[in-house]
Amino acid sequence: MSTEQPPPVRAILRRSVLATSVVDDLDVDLDDDGVRLPGCAALEWADLARAAGAATDDGEEDVARLRVGDVLHAHRELHSGTARVVPLAVPAGADRHPGFGWTHRTVLGGALHLGLGVVVPHGRSERTLPLPVASARATGRSTVLGQEDLARLEEIGALVVQRLLRDAGTPTAGVLRPVGGCDVPTLLASRTLREHLVAGPDRTPGNVLRAVAVPDRTRGWFDLARIDPAYVGAAWAATDRADRGLRRPVVVTREEVALAPTSPRLVENVLAEGQ
Repeated sequence: MSTEQPPPVRAILRRSVLATSVVDDLDVDLDDDGVRLPGCAALEWADLARAAGAATDDGEEDVARLRVGDVLHAHRELHSGTARVVPLAVPAGADRHPGFGWTHRTVLGGALHLGLGVVVPHGRSERTLPLPVASARATGRSTVLGQEDLARLEEIGALVVQRLLRDAGTPTAGVLRPVGGCDVPTLLASRTLREHLVAGPDRTPGNVLRAVAVPDRTRGWFDLARIDPAYVGAAWAATDRADRGLRRPVVVTREEVALAPTSPRLVENVLAEGQ
């Protein structure tokens, strides 16, 4: 058994910052107190440590680098003066979950944590990152998901329902995609959308749940009759850590989003319950 000890926390954090700087061409200045980006308030090492969480204690540098990089990008975007802040749901236990560095609540069922996110440019598209507590403090923003944010999430959920009804019978029927800066896991936090997924377009009485597969942030399927359950886990594993969704299908009810048990007959059982 190896007796090698993981690197000290500060060393992992410094390497994570430098790796983000090189890979993403981010201008950073490091000193003993923390990290500075041009035009931004300083981030203390303690702020980055809170976001990196146990990854630094366990020596998981890839995870720490992902979380620290997300903080740096979100921090810079918040200081741009044009930042868009939207609801964001992150799967519980996800590599990109910043832990104590992000204010969040648990969606009933336990599969998702819901808070606020910052929409940042990502190549030719966008990616929504958790709103860092330290960055919100520095820019005078609230970290708490308010009623207006929840109302916005339901508006987006209603828009998705309209699109699903429009696309019924087409090749894209049964597919969920991001809308308005909200990725697919976040869409599942909308009760309006869950109501539609459970009841169906014809609002069939007696339907109480639906199995949904969301292996990455940009796609989800709720018509699982023709999908092998093993495919969901394989697709999740093949997806970049930053874009992973839920590693197993989730069981959605009107009130909850719960990670499904590891049953080889999961889809068949859920479909039978919904008939």
